[in-house]
Amino acid sequence: MLPKYQVEVPEHFRALFNRLNDRLNGQRDKSFQSLQIKGEKGLFNKGFPTTRNEDYKYTSLNRVYNKDYELPGPLKVDAPLMEKLRGRFNSRLDAHRICFHNGQLVPELTDVNEEGVELLDFSALGGEHPLESELMKHLDQTLSQTDNPFLHLNAALCSHPVVLVVKKNHQTARPVEVIFHYDADGKEVIVNPQFMVLARENSKITVVETQCSDSSNEENLVFANVFQRWIVEKNASTDHVKIQEMGKSDFIIHNLIASQEGNSHFYALTADLGSRIARNNLEVHLLESHTDTDMFGLFMGDGQQHIDNQTFLDHAIPHCESREWYKGVLSGRSRGVFNGKVLVRQDAQKTNAFQQNNTLLASDHARMDSKPQLEIYADDVKCSHGATIGQMEDEILFYLKSRGLDEADAGELVKVAFLAEVFNSMDEGEIKNTLSERVRQKLRQIQ
Repeated sequence: MLPKYQVEVPEHFRALFNRLNDRLNGQRDKSFQSLQIKGEKGLFNKGFPTTRNEDYKYTSLNRVYNKDYELPGPLKVDAPLMEKLRGRFNSRLDAHRICFHNGQLVPELTDVNEEGVELLDFSALGGEHPLESELMKHLDQTLSQTDNPFLHLNAALCSHPVVLVVKKNHQTARPVEVIFHYDADGKEVIVNPQFMVLARENSKITVVETQCSDSSNEENLVFANVFQRWIVEKNASTDHVKIQEMGKSDFIIHNLIASQEGNSHFYALTADLGSRIARNNLEVHLLESHTDTDMFGLFMGDGQQHIDNQTFLDHAIPHCESREWYKGVLSGRSRGVFNGKVLVRQDAQKTNAFQQNNTLLASDHARMDSKPQLEIYADDVKCSHGATIGQMEDEILFYLKSRGLDEADAGELVKVAFLAEVFNSMDEGEIKNTLSERVRQKLRQIQ
């Protein structure tokens, strides 16, 4: 019996599971297959969420999971696809490259060539590989503890999981650019990429991720259900910049779980510029003292776009710091949601946590629902949170226009200045420039 705030999983998903199992014939004895079975069982036991579920109160996903999806076909890399995928990379960024098309690694466009960095196909690891049992433990624990049905869906339908390993004491010389590209090819397709980052003790890495597609209408759409697991060991430092530019009819649910050991740093910046419905589930668990966590986000919506950011920071240990700042610009009839929770457990004394959400409404029909939360059970802490929602002031626009700017340029300048704190959180110049260019392109579309 499902809880009243969940609904049963449509039967066409069971057909997808059966289809994938048929494709995996001959691999069922591999340990990764047990995660797929566990994911399928977990999903049907939990069901999909409704708006009666508090975490989905402002985001109805009925249209997402009620479509009769197909699985993407086998990877076929031809010259037109190669050209299209190459165009998605930033030619000015000196970086290692990893490319996925419809959830499958494209070897021809993947180049991670640095001693101390290793890219592995997790499903192909044998029981004798030292990483196999370690990664299985992390993933199995995640599925056992999560209430997120989309993690179970990902586990059940993912067939090409990949792990990026940064070895102990290695600091990468260049960032890693990762492209997740989707093409529905005239269908309604569901894709479940799984990507893990294992940053060993005293290592350092920067990952720049782009989620993008070529979908253009409701008969040709992608549902990307992404799961990423980041493991940040002692004294390691990881930076993760994600730019989401899916098609205007696409759905994306991006699930990322990170865990930090002592004296580590985890930085995440999420930039949502595309899709019809976007949902980000970002949670970070601070496992040992003296961790440092930064979570920044920017979102820009127009038309009927719906962008939902859900964050969870678990301060379970003393002497940890976290900063969280999400800012957005909404136009047309778009809607934004921010639901951020910082949990400070009883033993987490000397916690320093900051959380803020600010939204600029650029039209009378745009809407924002914001719910920053602090749940504190310790008494020796410094914690603050807040939210603002407002419109552009006519006086500022008048002043800028009096200095020679037309209305479009004046509006763009105000919006860029509003998002400045998010940009300024980044250290890497070329990555910052790339994000700035894409944000300005989006602004010109929603004037």
